[in-house]
Parts: sequence; C-alpha cells; structure tokens
Amino acid sequence: MRQLLPSALRFMLAASVIVPLLFLAGGGWERRVRMMEQAQADAARLSAIAHEHALKVQETNALVLDRLEDRIRGMGWAEITARGEELHHWMQKLDEEIAQIIALHIVEPNGDTALLSLAWPTPPLNLASRGYFRAMVAGERGILLGDPFISPLTGQRSAVFGRALVTEDGRFGGAVLGALLSEYFEARWRQMDPRGHASFGLVRWADGVTLASLPSRASAPGTVPDPGGAFTALPFAAGAVHSTARFGERDEWLLTGSRLGSSPLGVTVMMDLDLVHAEWLRLLGSLALICLLAIAALGSASWMALRRWRAEQLALAGLEAEIYRREQAEAGMRQAQRLEAVGQLTGGVAHDFNNLLTAILGTVQLLDRHLGEAADARTRKLLDMARDAVRRGASLNQSLLAFARRQSLTPADLDANAMLEGFAPLVQRAVGEAVTLELALADDLPWCRVDASQLEAAILNLAINARDAMPRGGGLRLATSAAWLDAALLVGNPDARPGAFVAIALSDTGSGMLPEVQERAFEPFFSTKPVGQGTGLGLSQVFGFVRQLGGHVTIESRVGHGTRITLYLPVAVKAAQPGPCEAVGAVHAPMATRARVLLVEDEPRVREVTAELLREAGFVVMAAADGVQAITLLRRGEPADVLFSDIVMPGGMNGVELAQKARRLRPGLPVLLATGYPGKGLDKGRHGFEMLLKPYDAALLVGRLMELTTKLESVEA
Repeated sequence: MRQLLPSALRFMLAASVIVPLLFLAGGGWERRVRMMEQAQADAARLSAIAHEHALKVQETNALVLDRLEDRIRGMGWAEITARGEELHHWMQKLDEEIAQIIALHIVEPNGDTALLSLAWPTPPLNLASRGYFRAMVAGERGILLGDPFISPLTGQRSAVFGRALVTEDGRFGGAVLGALLSEYFEARWRQMDPRGHASFGLVRWADGVTLASLPSRASAPGTVPDPGGAFTALPFAAGAVHSTARFGERDEWLLTGSRLGSSPLGVTVMMDLDLVHAEWLRLLGSLALICLLAIAALGSASWMALRRWRAEQLALAGLEAEIYRREQAEAGMRQAQRLEAVGQLTGGVAHDFNNLLTAILGTVQLLDRHLGEAADARTRKLLDMARDAVRRGASLNQSLLAFARRQSLTPADLDANAMLEGFAPLVQRAVGEAVTLELALADDLPWCRVDASQLEAAILNLAINARDAMPRGGGLRLATSAAWLDAALLVGNPDARPGAFVAIALSDTGSGMLPEVQERAFEPFFSTKPVGQGTGLGLSQVFGFVRQLGGHVTIESRVGHGTRITLYLPVAVKAAQPGPCEAVGAVHAPMATRARVLLVEDEPRVREVTAELLREAGFVVMAAADGVQAITLLRRGEPADVLFSDIVMPGGMNGVELAQKARRLRPGLPVLLATGYPGKGLDKGRHGFEMLLKPYDAALLVGRLMELTTKLESVEA
C-alpha cells in the first residue's frame, strides 16, 4: 500500500516553493510601489526647490529693474545720453553683481537702445520690432518676457525680460530690460540633481515657449519632451500653483509643474518612469535570484527528507513481516526503531530547515531596521506576514531544537559697512514697505574676508525669512561690529579658529522660534513654512557658506520676541587683528608728527570721520566742505602741510582744479586726492597728483599722508 507523505513533510515541500515565491511577489510589488512613491517624492521635492529658486530669481530680477529705473528717474533722454559712460559703468557693475543676468538695457520709446551694459559706446540696436516691446507700446505693464535667443555679443543663450517706463502723464516712455542667462538655471539645476535623474525646464507657460532646459534640447534632441509643450498639458485647478500629471505616449514621464506667481513663467520637473521601471526590473532580478537560491536550498533539504522517509519506509516494509510474527516480542524494538528513525529524520530536517528560517527571519529584521520610520503601513504588514510565516515554520521544531541567529567660493577683502549701505535699498524692496529697515554700522570696522555675492545672497535670504516671520510688518535691523570669539564659543565648529571676526547681525521683531525649531533650523529641507512656500534651503545655505569661509553662525530667538541671526566673518588678512580688549580698526601714528592736513570733503559724515581718524593719528586737521572754502582758507594764510581732497565736489570746483589752484598759491604743497569714481582722465598721468581710491583703508591713508609730509620735510631740510 502506498504511504501518504507526513503532513510535516508535505508542509515543508510546499513551503520550500511557496514561501520564496510569496517573498518575491510581495517584495517585488512593495519595492515597485516604494520606487514609484520615491520618484513622485523626488519630483515634488525637486519641483519645490526649483520653484523657490525661480521665484527668488524673479524677485531679484524685479529688484534689479527697480534699481535701474530708480537710477534714471527724473532724467531726460538727453541727460541719459550725456551721462552715458557713467551710467554704462554703473549698469556694468550691477550686471556683474547678479549671476543670472547677462546684460542690462535702457531703451528709448522709439526702440533704440540708449545704453547697454555689455558694450560702450552703445552699439546700434533697435528693438521696436520685438514682440515684448510692441506689447509695452500697446499698453502692457508689468514684467514681460521675450523669446530665447543667442546673444551675438556673448554667444550665450538668454531671454529678455523687461518693464515699460511710464511718463507722469501715463504714456509709454521707453523700457528697462535685462537678459536672463539660460546657463545660470542649468548650472543650478545640476546642483539640485547631481545624479541627473530628472529633467528641468523654465517655460513661458502662456504660449509654451521653453526658455531654458536641462538636459539642453540642443544637446539631447528627441530624448526628453519639450518642457513648454509638457507644461501646457498640465491640469491646473483654479488658483493652483502646482500640478502633477503623467505625460507621454505611454505615460512614461512623471511631470510636475508650478507657476511663478503672477508672471508668465513656469518651472517643470520630469522624471523618466522607464528608468524607474528598468531599475525595478534589475532589483526584481536580484530578488528572484535570492528566491531561487532559497528554493534550491529548501528543495534540497526537502528532497533529503523525502529520501530519508522513503528509505525508512522501505526499511520498515522489509521488516513488517518479521515484526508481525514477532509482534509481542519485538514490539518494543519496533517502537524504538521508529522513534530512532523519526528522531533522525526530524533532527536532520529541523536542523536544515531552522537554518533556512533563521536566514529568512534575519533578512526580514534587517530590512525592518533598515527601513525604520520610513516604512509605510503596507510595508509593515508585509514584514509582519513574513515574520509570521517564519514563526509558524519554527513552531514545528521548537520541541526538538532551538536555533537562534545585521554635500567655489571666491573670497576677497570686503568693507562690510560699505556693502550693507549699498545693499540696503535692495533689502528694503525685498522686505516691503510694511517692514522698517534700520542700519547700525560700527565705526572703524575692519575689513572681512568673504565672497561678496554669497554674502549678499545670504543677507537677502535672511531678510526674506524675517519678512515672512512678520506678516503684519515690523522692524528689521542690520548691525555690524568687531568681535572676538574664543575656543569656548567655537565648540563644535572645527572650521573656525579663535580670533578677531566681523559680526553682521540681522534682528527682526517677528514671531520667533520654538526651542525645538531653533535646534533644527540649519538642517537641510527643514522648514516651518507651508508646502509650496519654502524648501528650507535658505538657512542651511547660509550656515554652510559661513562655515566654509572659516566663520561662525549663531541664532538667538524667543517666541513672540523675534530672532537675531549673527554671521561672524573672518577678518581680512591685512586688517588689524586685535585682542579681546583692543579696539578693532585703531590706527596709531607718531604723535610727534603734528603735520597739518587741509581736509576737503563735501560729505559731512565722511569729513567728520576722516578728520577724527587723522586727529587720532597725530595730525592737525583743518576741514573744508568744498574747494571754494579751501581756497579761502589758503588765501587767508592758514598753515597746511598737505592737502587731502575729494575729487568730485559741488560748488563748481573739483578736487583736481582745487589742487592746481592750491599749488599756485602754495608751490610744492603735497597733494593727495581721493575718489570713488576711478576712470579715464583721473589717473596720476593726467594731472600729476597722488590718488587714493575710496573706500580707503585708514592705515593706508595715514601712511600715504605721512609719506608725503616726510618727503616735504626732507626737501625743506
């Protein structure tokens, strides 16, 4: 009679195939769901980052146009033409400060380009036929965008943005324009997605024109859908900023897009789901290999158990007759043989099977710990099912055996006070009229060593965060001071060394931070703002930028009492390095000098500060507000050993003319001129006088004046 297999052996044979297949099916499906969710999360994250970056670029562009319009406000076109070279240099400097802008234009009402930051003299260029210009003439207001083009001057791809100038009577009075550099967005996008898994696009969503893309449409034609065409297919709900959809002939692209406020700009991020599917297939192949190995191992153990069982059954069948005849005498022996055979069978099977179950259980536990809090409910359920299956298999052997078993700066010397004074109007426009901006700049502040563009971006970022913390308005204070940080204050900051620093503190009267928020404020992607209003990159970028320079950052905040963020920047190498009790920026000259300086400066604050500085250095100072007053003093016979004068002054007499008249009155009088507008015609070769550029270093000024007076004494001797 054919013997049926024991239930334990039948279960083991079925489990050797079913359990690995269930693991393959469940793990493969779970992994596919996770990979798709991860792709959606990555697309949403990158879209949020790209959206915020583009918003800040748009905001900066608007502020640049404001500065350009403010600069020429009240000027007629004749005056603009007359002051063309001066305005060109100013536009060129403004252009160089903003990385995403390649050129700035001032355009007359007839379309002729009056000034261009890229070239002087201004080349002939008429924009009257351009679509955006015709729209401005027709009455369109706000910022308009042109079609992308390759600049004939730079060879770079860019797109024009601009705004109409409106006369006092409401008529069209010309335009201010900028050229937005496509390569700037491509570089930023590469930083956002260094692995290159996503495709980005900056589009004019009203008509689907692509302004910038990564990868470039020119370098990879046909491989990525046109971002502009893809954007027009997005289903935006009424008033919605963001939208997500599947795109392509096979819905093989995951497309996310967002609109930038009221502007016609949009940002797209596309994830290639074919790549996700290919990666999933590779992972599924690895899981299938593991499952095949598990089936082979379990099958081998089951085959060995089956062979043992059959051998045992043959042995028992051969002995059956003898056992029957000797039933009484050999009952005990038969029972002993059976128990021995079952013991051998169970022992071998339990040993091998428990090894396999242990390996499976260990893998499940490692997977559980690896996933941690990131695991969703479905993943937890699948892991629990796998653990339950292992427990049920182990329960068959628990009475016999127990077996138990894993992210380039370009720093330069910088006068932080001068930078903040020049940057304050841009900060004020960024925070809006509801926020009052106050500057508190320390006297005799040493220069710092910093990347100027990064510092401006950091201050603008902090100012915008402060504005968001004051939705009903408030106060914003920018203060500078000299500071000394010792090792105790720099604990946990291996990038900084104890010593002298320049402190720039930004304080607001906003809502403040909770202690737990303050502790995590510098963590990347940590943000308390609602979804779509921030990525949390701002403070982490500030933190990393300052620490990379060898500086330090601190936060002081109380809920309901505002926040104070202080940037400690390294003092420039050539600047004074005082100890904790020494005044930073102090300049000492021999008191015995007592040289008499005729100081001519029309700006009262500069005049007062310079006079005080020179007096502290040992000079006798006689100050004048303009050239006429200085000549009057000299004609009156007032003693002067050296003349130190600004060049550009009111009153009909500049510094060069003053120096020439002073030399006629006092032959051999040493002269040192200062200017904040260096250019052709102001060099020593043209007028023969020593020059000093503003802003000047105090030690350098004192040294130059002492050198001039020393030369005079040696000549007189």
